[in-house]
Amino acid sequence: MVVHAAALPERGPGFVRARPGEATRAGTRQLVGALSRAAAYVEATLPGGAPVRIGDLSSPHGGRHSRHGSHRAGRDADVIFYATDAAGSPTRGRGWLAYDRFGTAREPDEGGRRGRVFFFDDARNWAFVRALLLDPEARVQWIFVSNGIKARLLRYAAAHEQEREAVYRAREVLHQPSRGNPHADHFHVRVACGLREQQLGCQDWGPVWPWLRHGPLNDPSEAQTPWTDDALVDALMGVPTSAETSDTE
Repeated sequence: MVVHAAALPERGPGFVRARPGEATRAGTRQLVGALSRAAAYVEATLPGGAPVRIGDLSSPHGGRHSRHGSHRAGRDADVIFYATDAAGSPTRGRGWLAYDRFGTAREPDEGGRRGRVFFFDDARNWAFVRALLLDPEARVQWIFVSNGIKARLLRYAAAHEQEREAVYRAREVLHQPSRGNPHADHFHVRVACGLREQQLGCQDWGPVWPWLRHGPLNDPSEAQTPWTDDALVDALMGVPTSAETSDTE
C-alpha cells in the first residue's frame, strides 16, 4: 500500500519514463524526489548525454505488481543503465540489455542484421549512484545490481571519486540478490521508510545503515551484523521467497 503517493512525471531534467503512459509511476515523495534529483545531477555534471530511463515504480495505490514480486509499497524503482555507443558517445540505446562484467551488451540479431553493441557508461552510472547515496533526503537502503556491474562501479569510484563516504556506502548498498534476476540490465533502487512513514506503520526489513538512522549518527561499530544473501532476500519481503524472483525485465 502507498500512502500519500507522488507520481513520477513522464519526463524531467535528465530523465524520461521507460514505459510512458503506464500507471506504475507511484512512489513515496522521498523516492520520486531522490530519482529526480539524481537524474538532474547527472545532467548538470556530465551534460550532453541521453536522459536516463526510469521504469516501474508502484501502482497508484500499491499492492501486487504484475511484473514484480516487489514494487508494492512505493519504495522501489527500476532504472535502465546509462550507455555509450562503440565510439564512446552517450546514447539512449535499447532498454533492458544485460551487460557482462566487461561492460558490454548486444541487441538481439533481427532480420539477418547483427545487433548493435552498447557499453556501460561508467561515469554517468556512478554519478547517478553517488547522487542517490549522498542525498540526505533519499534514504536509499539498497541498489540491486549484478556483481559484475558492482565491481565496475567500485573500480571507477576508486579511481575518480573524491568523496570517500560515497565509496563506502556504495560497497554496502550495491548488492546482487542471490536468487532471481541478477540485475545486469538495470538498477533496482529501494528506499528505507521515512520517519513519517514509520509513524504510519512502515517497517524496514534488513539492515538499517548507520547513515540512515534518525537522529544523531551512532557509532558505526554498532551497525548490525551483515546479513547472508538468503536471509536478506527473505527479510526484504517478509516471506520465504526472493523479493526479486518474479522480476521479468
